[in-house]
Amino acid sequence: MVKVFSASLLAASALAGSITDLPADMLKVMDLTADPCQDFWQYSCGGWLKTAVLPPTKSHISYPDDMVADLTEAVIKKVLASNKPKLSEFHASCMDTATLATLGLTPLDKDLAVVRGANSTEGILRTVANLSSKGLNIIVQPDVMPDSKDATQNALWVYQPDMLLDQDYYSSPEKWAKIDAAYREYIATLFTLSGKSAADAKAAADAVVKFEFKYADAQLTKIELLEAEASPDNPMTFAEAYAKYPLSIGTQLVEHGFNVRGGCDSSSKVIVYDLTFFDRVEALLKGESIETLKTVVEFRLLNHYAPHLSADFVTANWKLFKNVLAGQQVQPARDAICQDAMDSTIGELLGKYYLEQVWPQTTADRADEMVVLLEAAFKAGLDTSDWLDKTTRDNAKTKLSKFLHLLGGPKNPKTYDSLVFDPKTYVANRNAAIQLDFKTKLAQFDKPLNKQLWDMTAQTINAYYSPNENKIVFPATQFQTPYFDGAYDAAQNFGAAGATIGHEITHGFDNSGRNFDGNGNKNQWWSDAVATAFDTKSKCIIDQYSAMEVYSEVTPGKLIGKIDGKLSLGETIADNGGLKSAYRAYKELIKTKPSKYTEETGDKMFFVAFGQSWCSKATDARLQMHLLNVHPPNKHRVVGAIQNTDAFARAFKCAANTPMNPAKKCYLWE
Repeated sequence: MVKVFSASLLAASALAGSITDLPADMLKVMDLTADPCQDFWQYSCGGWLKTAVLPPTKSHISYPDDMVADLTEAVIKKVLASNKPKLSEFHASCMDTATLATLGLTPLDKDLAVVRGANSTEGILRTVANLSSKGLNIIVQPDVMPDSKDATQNALWVYQPDMLLDQDYYSSPEKWAKIDAAYREYIATLFTLSGKSAADAKAAADAVVKFEFKYADAQLTKIELLEAEASPDNPMTFAEAYAKYPLSIGTQLVEHGFNVRGGCDSSSKVIVYDLTFFDRVEALLKGESIETLKTVVEFRLLNHYAPHLSADFVTANWKLFKNVLAGQQVQPARDAICQDAMDSTIGELLGKYYLEQVWPQTTADRADEMVVLLEAAFKAGLDTSDWLDKTTRDNAKTKLSKFLHLLGGPKNPKTYDSLVFDPKTYVANRNAAIQLDFKTKLAQFDKPLNKQLWDMTAQTINAYYSPNENKIVFPATQFQTPYFDGAYDAAQNFGAAGATIGHEITHGFDNSGRNFDGNGNKNQWWSDAVATAFDTKSKCIIDQYSAMEVYSEVTPGKLIGKIDGKLSLGETIADNGGLKSAYRAYKELIKTKPSKYTEETGDKMFFVAFGQSWCSKATDARLQMHLLNVHPPNKHRVVGAIQNTDAFARAFKCAANTPMNPAKKCYLWE
């Protein structure tokens, strides 16, 4: 039975029928002078945007995320003040900048000696493989994930890692010209700090850049990677992989203790994500000099640890990645840096204590009820999607029925009981935790899949869908104010948290998730005709978002660029489907749990809550980064989904062909 989300509001004796009757916390964010049919972003977020100022320590601010982050920070400070074992030592080691200054590069002495002492291509690539266990994937990324043909079992995978800079910099001379000097300066600075002369450091920087352009050519583009997801994977025995790709894959297998000499049983296999990349990178490695490879690996090693060393390394790293590339003006305070470091390294342990403060059973129950309602709403939408044939619709319902949802945080978080953290050895502490995680994950090879494991911490302000596990995961942050509150009207909860839940559900049926069935296996469960219809409907969304121009949020009228509708397709499909599912779930709920608001005002509140869940402001550089990844800027995510939602136009009585109610709409998941 669904619980009442807002008992106090439902008890009100009279219906509230004006937009000005919305809760004060919503009204203060809005700009009621704006026309919602002309500019819904300004209407829902304009009040906040007028006063929101980007602090010099940030490249991006968000109305909801910053509220949740402030709460999270307060909880974490309280946890740290209680001197919890392991957390306090790890945090102290990060905060001890005096010791880090004294140590300088000493924490890397052993790794640097191995890199500099390598005397063969295989030797330096064995070192590259070893660094994977410390979270640094330079050439190849090994991982243990579900087998694409039998997702109940874990398999060993290898695939291309992300480059240090976005691929687009290497393929666009215009983009590269903007960062070339700063990037070379950064590389040279790290080499100078590690002991090279200025001339040698410059030569090393040139060698690194030259190699990276070759390596970028070997990589699949972001679109090719998405397309490869629909193609069959490439399982090989360890011996076959070692014979075909001795440098790129073989060195990883040998370094991590796998038998490549034959005699393995049929289950001893590695799944190669895409052969094209490995064919190219193997040829690249064979043709590259040992000295160049050593220079590249040394730079990547220095860069990997730069944020965790003495102040000169930290500043150099910040200057490139946060200042030049993201537009941040001032380095954040050390306590903020160390909080992020804990979250990314021992985040599950930190999350254990965070959950104790923010995740009561009442919130857990309400969150669970919302997910169940959203899944039911998506299922109902399948019945109204007339482009599906019966077989594909039934297959989609079967997949949906097998969804697993995890809420709050891990039931059995990592606690690092076997480790002892020294408050004077920050880098060693990080390495110990990361290497233990890597070892634990590698040990899951060829073992049954455990779907209860999380790839995100409880205090992370995000959520995700895992296609090869067919599960959706929502950290506790997604059910904190202003995303969700037990005192909110259902319209406010479903417009914000509900749309996020719907977004993740829809990912199971986007251009990537559609390739996996309800068991997490890569499987074509679509009829050819329906697959063609999906592509046609997707093309509408691609074209819609590709036409969107992105303007500066700090300098009025300055054009930043255009959205890549093909790259962002998975996210925009999920935005559109998630909003519609959340609206359907909300409307179904109030049939039995009436609101104090009129139907019209409740609908308006729902959509305003959706808009306000994305209110944000970013530097120009940060917006430019958005255009290089799968997530469009927040404004365009709101506008795009609103434009395709008929219920929005009805709620605000938008005339046909107004900006928020265009004549041409894109319909996919309803």
